[in-house]
Amino acid sequence: MFSTLPTECLVEILKNLNMYYTLYPCIFVNREWCKAAMPLLWSDPWKHIFECYEEEDDDDELSEMLISTYISCLSENDRNFLVDSGIILMDWMKKGKPCFDYPAFLRNLNFNDISYSIEKFICKNIEKNDYYSNLINFLIEKIGNLFMKKIQKLDYLQFLDRFDQIIHVDYSHLVLRNLPKAKNAFEQIRKVVCRGDTNHEFLLELANCCKLIEDLEIFDIYEDNIALARLISSQKSLRSFHLEVSTNAPRNFEITNIQNSFQGIETLIDLQLYKLLLPLNLFTKCNRLQKLHFDSKYHDIQGLDEFVKQKFPDLRDLRIRVRNIYIIQISQLINNTQGFDKLCISGNVKDPENAIIFRDSIINKCVNLYSLSLAFQPIENFIPTLPLLFKTFKNLQFLDLMLSTSIDGLNIGDYLIEAALHIPKQLCYIHFPKNWYCDKESKTKFFDILDRNKVNLTILLHV
Repeated sequence: MFSTLPTECLVEILKNLNMYYTLYPCIFVNREWCKAAMPLLWSDPWKHIFECYEEEDDDDELSEMLISTYISCLSENDRNFLVDSGIILMDWMKKGKPCFDYPAFLRNLNFNDISYSIEKFICKNIEKNDYYSNLINFLIEKIGNLFMKKIQKLDYLQFLDRFDQIIHVDYSHLVLRNLPKAKNAFEQIRKVVCRGDTNHEFLLELANCCKLIEDLEIFDIYEDNIALARLISSQKSLRSFHLEVSTNAPRNFEITNIQNSFQGIETLIDLQLYKLLLPLNLFTKCNRLQKLHFDSKYHDIQGLDEFVKQKFPDLRDLRIRVRNIYIIQISQLINNTQGFDKLCISGNVKDPENAIIFRDSIINKCVNLYSLSLAFQPIENFIPTLPLLFKTFKNLQFLDLMLSTSIDGLNIGDYLIEAALHIPKQLCYIHFPKNWYCDKESKTKFFDILDRNKVNLTILLHV
């Protein structure tokens, strides 16, 4: 049956076999299957190495094979240079003109993957000497530029270490001069993952040719960055933005250029900021937000009072872990949504007198919650009683409650027994505050009820 399928249909079927172990055997079925599967295998070959790196720890051999294949695609002069430098090339690598144009298949490009594999390859072939690093740079430049010339379409560009490299080195400058040759391919990029120290000239070139990035993730930022700001502001349909500050960055440094780059952006559906927060009033027009994560224990949220006045009907995932919060603002935000699936709130509550308003908000608006994590003092003032909690949140799978201030501890044994009849079967984890406890008799009754109802639950509670 498969032999009569059009190639396009076969390719779509094989796309579902996105693991190396399932896709690789397909190239041995017949010529048609080989032609269909090979571009998929080589669209992100380092992904397959990483799968083996995680599971079998045999990535060295796979890295060498991968780089060997790309070396066979280099010019004869480049291959001869490697031989003259002491690199041993197998006969098939010297012939050139491989069966497939492997570099053209690449869709996901990670410069750190390239450098990782090349360093492994060089290390295995020659001993370290004064010329060692020059040879690495030569091969990175040649293979990187090979990609720049050959790649037809690029979906994903990243500068991250997938293989736990101890020292991060940015080699993007080595292929910068050939970036214009890949302009057509780079124009189609949908996702970029980079670091705060990624080469600024390279990022500025990206900003000039990449206008359709939908997903942008920035890690280890430690200073304001004009190049990254330009990259952000030049996007026409940015949907997801993730920013994480380096652990070595000054605590209160400003990112004014990056902050200003969000003026006029209204297309975000996913916003995640870690260790440094942008004012939320920048995003009041992003009314299609679905996920909002603000996580910085040293900062307060600026512009929240203006943000919570807006309607966010699609917002389902809220994570706010900051220094201080006003619970009345969080309640207003909840009431301006259709309710959350995931809710994680942590911080020093500045208006505990509004605890009941928050409690009523989650009861009335968040009945579909499957993950609830709250860290307030005292937590029992902000949530319904346990029986009512489990009656209300019937889809709950994860519950994490912290920071009770009951001095003598709080015996919740009776509440647990009453609540046991209403605990959802899919609930798999509960974490109660440290000073909540349960007597042994109540605990026994509680778990007897769970056993009869076939509820398999992990619960952290003092007895």
